[in-house]
Amino acid sequence: MQSKMIYLFFALFLLAGMAIFALTNPSYEKAFEARWHYFMGNYDEAYKIAKKAYELDRYNRMAFTVMRQTEVAKAYLDYIREGKRYLSLIEDVANHPPIGEADKIRIKMMCEVMIGRYEKLSPTKLTDKELVARAKEIYKKFQSLYTSLFKQK
Repeated sequence: MQSKMIYLFFALFLLAGMAIFALTNPSYEKAFEARWHYFMGNYDEAYKIAKKAYELDRYNRMAFTVMRQTEVAKAYLDYIREGKRYLSLIEDVANHPPIGEADKIRIKMMCEVMIGRYEKLSPTKLTDKELVARAKEIYKKFQSLYTSLFKQK
């Protein structure tokens, strides 16, 4: 029983030492801050801070993970933003008939670009599920548009 207590105290002491190290080390402080920004959805800030933390300590796995996860999240966010912009342009063209051959080619290219970009996106277990769902929704719109306009015969 006494040996179990010694192991317990040793484990708690070791855990406390690790926590103190993590909270007083500038690299880990920045990694925790970057992680907080990541979970709040502020991906640009999270990436900058995680990169600084990783530069301070190349062995800081938390900083490396946040940096990589932020890159994935930013790729999804960029896809969503560009998809919305393209859909807005397509809607603008559709609202001003007649639609010329050049406009049709431009719409086809936009659809092909967005379909191809979506297929290159690859979420991880830590990627925000809402971002993944929004990107999939944009992808389905472009896929549906492409199918209805250019796969007719």
